[in-house]
Amino acid sequence: MIYLRHFIAILFFYLSAALYGQWALWGNPSLPGGDSDKGLGANKNEIYLSLENSTQYIDWWHEPVPGEDFDHAGSLVTTVFRPGAIYGITNKLNLYLTTALGVRSMNWFGDNVSMHHRDEHTAEDFDNAIGGMLGDSKIIFRYLLKNTGAGDGYRIILGSGLTIPSQNTLTINPFAKTDGSVVPHRHFSMSDGTYNYNSDFQVFYKRSANPVFFGGSLSIEKPIVENEYSYLPPTSAKTMLSVIYKTFDKLDSSVDLSLSLQSISHAYWDNEQVSNSDAIIMTPSFGYLFNVKKGAISIGIQKPYFLSGGFGWNDGEIEETTKAWQLVLAYRSMAKQIKF
Repeated sequence: MIYLRHFIAILFFYLSAALYGQWALWGNPSLPGGDSDKGLGANKNEIYLSLENSTQYIDWWHEPVPGEDFDHAGSLVTTVFRPGAIYGITNKLNLYLTTALGVRSMNWFGDNVSMHHRDEHTAEDFDNAIGGMLGDSKIIFRYLLKNTGAGDGYRIILGSGLTIPSQNTLTINPFAKTDGSVVPHRHFSMSDGTYNYNSDFQVFYKRSANPVFFGGSLSIEKPIVENEYSYLPPTSAKTMLSVIYKTFDKLDSSVDLSLSLQSISHAYWDNEQVSNSDAIIMTPSFGYLFNVKKGAISIGIQKPYFLSGGFGWNDGEIEETTKAWQLVLAYRSMAKQIKF
């Protein structure tokens, strides 16, 4: 399976080299940054390529913890590139491939030395972490119950697939103690190290009169078993609603408004539930989409709100605050028909 991980990552760059052709934004509208694969079905031998770049900034604080009688505060910046491809195996069956390449960086505020936090990033190894830039990859098959292509009408899509982890994950429980004492550890990585089952359901509608493209999706990702280091990540369920309005300006652009709600269950280390690991997150976003010579670009600003829960970094119930922003840039184009 290690070879499969690298094959998927390399495949996107090979496909990008074969990219050509013109794609009209409103002919097959792209959805907001972070969801550029949604609302789109490919006909037989058609291929759509995309590249997303998301940068998330999280400013966090929590009160002192046992053994460290000072406030803990910092920022976590995550920058991820996600190349993706949707290929029409038939007019009804699509294959979606994507992978993640990036880095997560912690900036520790203050001069105090902490066992829990410090200036660090996921590209480097740590005592309980394997460093690297490759994150998870996904293989998803989608069945097009209804697909009107560039025309008006509904797009109804069912999807099911697998998340394939990278080796860049935590290797030791960050909440574990040695001889009763906390040892230096890292809480975050590029991958959870688990194979996950994915399912999604999408319904979207396009109207050319007073042009609008709207709809929503429901996505669920659930780990199949814990990883080799006895970690079981949360199950995630996310629903998203989006509306895109065409503006008829010189760029033939559109404006997007969307709202997502994500529920995250508890995580487990060594068969023990991780405190504060569950959360409910609401994310409104605003996006602007416009045509370029060989495709379209979208720019999205997202503001996640933790309705409950937090990072799950803290062992026990303590007071904490979290503020987050996310900027997403996405490009998508369509190649002419390709036969493998």
